[in-house]
Amino acid sequence: MNLRKAALAAYLIVLHVVVGMALVKTDLLPRAAISLGLAPHPQPDSEPFVAAWRSFHGAIDPSVPQGATLFLGDSITLAMPVKDVTPLAINYGIGRQRSDQLIVSMDTYASLRRASRVVVMIGTNDLLQGRDAGIEARYQTILGKIPDKTPVVMIGVPPLTPNAKTLQIVIDDDRVRAAVKSAQRACATRPTCRFISAYDALRDTGSNRPVGLQSDGIHLNAQGYALLTGLIRQALVAKSMPPHPSTSVDQVVSLLCQCPLRPPCFSSRATSVMTMPRSAALHMS
Repeated sequence: MNLRKAALAAYLIVLHVVVGMALVKTDLLPRAAISLGLAPHPQPDSEPFVAAWRSFHGAIDPSVPQGATLFLGDSITLAMPVKDVTPLAINYGIGRQRSDQLIVSMDTYASLRRASRVVVMIGTNDLLQGRDAGIEARYQTILGKIPDKTPVVMIGVPPLTPNAKTLQIVIDDDRVRAAVKSAQRACATRPTCRFISAYDALRDTGSNRPVGLQSDGIHLNAQGYALLTGLIRQALVAKSMPPHPSTSVDQVVSLLCQCPLRPPCFSSRATSVMTMPRSAALHMS
């Protein structure tokens, strides 16, 4: 009888040791917490992806012609039909990119010194990854890397309502609005900067609910891009913006379309203006 008790005790001890090792040495607890909705899904390391795009941009940047309009940002910028905004558009959007990573990417873009205008929309991934603290200083740094006399369109982040069931990420709307205000304040310090609030433009005026977003609650759909590109066009034709040169971009578009990751080139017919843009979302700073 004593032998059986000893064997049972030994079995329980070994079992507890094995379970303890599983909890300590594996990701069993984090995975269980994610499955139960107690913790968010871990964000993938974006640096290798951003670095690959940065390297590709560096290879084609010398071919960017004088007077181009550069679009800087993340995947929301990357998917934007920039040719609907202006014919000589270079899309330097990089998926997963945060504001701190854009600061590094901008060191690659010598074309900033010969661009006629620059459009910046960044900050969504800062919010998704919980790295939005201090974003206003990073916005200031981004603007500081653009020549003083170059006109800039600064776009505050769009509404952000990530699908909690799919991504298990909850973003406090106060943080989103704070990031928008940070971008607006940064833009206001630069005489050649015009500010667009995508957050306000992509909201229903009646219900105040976000519109123009895909089902993931993060990226824009065709309606969202129609609204946003309309506002950008308004900003670019404002009196404070110079007329755009008519230089051909066939060579540059050809180079961009050679990217093995995902070519940032889109047909100008991909998106049509579905509704008039809201003037309330366009601010002169």
